[in-house]
Amino acid sequence: MKLALISLADMEGDPILGLAYIASYIRQYGNFNNTKIIDKENPIERIKKEKPDLIGISALTHEFPKANRLAKEIKEEFDIPTIIGGQHISVMPNNFLPSNFQLGVIGEGEQTTLELIDLFEKEGEFNPKKLEQIKGVVFRDKNNRLRMTEPRPLVEPLDKIPFPARDLLKMKEYYLTLRLATFRKFGIYTGMMTSRGCPYNCVFCSPTKFWQRIRYNSAEYVVSEIKLLLEKYKLDGVIIYDDLFIASKERLKQIVDLIKKEGINKRTQFHVNCRANLMNDEICKLLKEMNVTGVEFGFESGSDKILGYLKKNTVTVEQNKKALQISRKYGFKTVASFMTGIPNETEEDMQQTLDLINDDNLHRAIFCQLSPYPGTEIWDYAKKKGMVSDDINFDFEQLLVLKYNPNLILNDSISKEKFHEWYLKLRQASMNKKDRNNLGQVLTLKPKHLKYLFTKRFITKIFYHLKRGRMV
Repeated sequence: MKLALISLADMEGDPILGLAYIASYIRQYGNFNNTKIIDKENPIERIKKEKPDLIGISALTHEFPKANRLAKEIKEEFDIPTIIGGQHISVMPNNFLPSNFQLGVIGEGEQTTLELIDLFEKEGEFNPKKLEQIKGVVFRDKNNRLRMTEPRPLVEPLDKIPFPARDLLKMKEYYLTLRLATFRKFGIYTGMMTSRGCPYNCVFCSPTKFWQRIRYNSAEYVVSEIKLLLEKYKLDGVIIYDDLFIASKERLKQIVDLIKKEGINKRTQFHVNCRANLMNDEICKLLKEMNVTGVEFGFESGSDKILGYLKKNTVTVEQNKKALQISRKYGFKTVASFMTGIPNETEEDMQQTLDLINDDNLHRAIFCQLSPYPGTEIWDYAKKKGMVSDDINFDFEQLLVLKYNPNLILNDSISKEKFHEWYLKLRQASMNKKDRNNLGQVLTLKPKHLKYLFTKRFITKIFYHLKRGRMV
């Protein structure tokens, strides 16, 4: 039997580790080696080539309509069972009933997918009575009614999941490309995960709802994966995608000790996500010893009133400013994300956000309009205002972040025209946050990088960033 896992993600540069974890898990625990990951290519053409018996599609909320259309096309052209998984169906399982999918996986997909494959191999179909015995599944019964089994327990310990099956991803073609990010040197970087979840519960964050609580890979697991990445791909640096890498100080100490013991800190550099209220000299010294050169924060707003609402009074603007200062003290390059369009946000609040974006200690800013995602308090707020709905007919694609959306302005304190003016002003300010050392970093090119300079992927990336006002 053949399984095809399809990603519809269009974010650049970041490997789709979720499907790669599922592939490695079923390979190890199910002795199932016939999995393909379809990514960055025409899925229909690849399905014709691979002829899979079963298809899994992963989708975030804004990808769900596209995934549903694809499932319909697969059903009409191939009549292959399709399984939907990912954050959207997990927080909005009611969207399954009117969809074109045969099954839905709720929550973490590794063990559930393995059990579904076993069932399909044995039965050649998905009998509703047999599906009742599998946790974490949504499906239709014989009367076309929605059925959900009991929730799947979280994977514990997290080390039980093998390293993601990067051999099934287009690593060299797509995910290993020259970039700067917030590293000191121009080079080849890729990413990894070392935990799932976050200890905080911001009103706009959907991953927190999906992961339920924070769990960590052990320091030994983390460093072993780093060693594997360096040996296999000859990386210049590693981006750690965890929502909050520094959440556990004790684990951070263990990771740093092992990295130093292996001499990894002398061979590569790291970029990690932090939180301002946790940044202090002790944490920064550990990050410095690890050879972290770039740190990223979710600042969101320069207004304490707005920040308190978004992050439930767990961090202040003053802490954000001090995080930038201490990051500069330790030589870290800084990235911070900001948003506007928050309920009750005034022009004064936006001006304070603009002032923080322009802070001299900040190297790069990422800016977007607040978008309500299912499973969050912001979604509930927008739903009460009649701006969104749980219906599958609602255009979930308009929830895509990083773009202006006049139909989803959650802030009614000012006019739409005035909001648009401020949106453009804040967006331009964020685009203007360029690292003045970019040219110097480009000059750090090594002979091993030359083969990447003239690839279609890198040339496309250059034009993309030039268009957006950044170099790389």
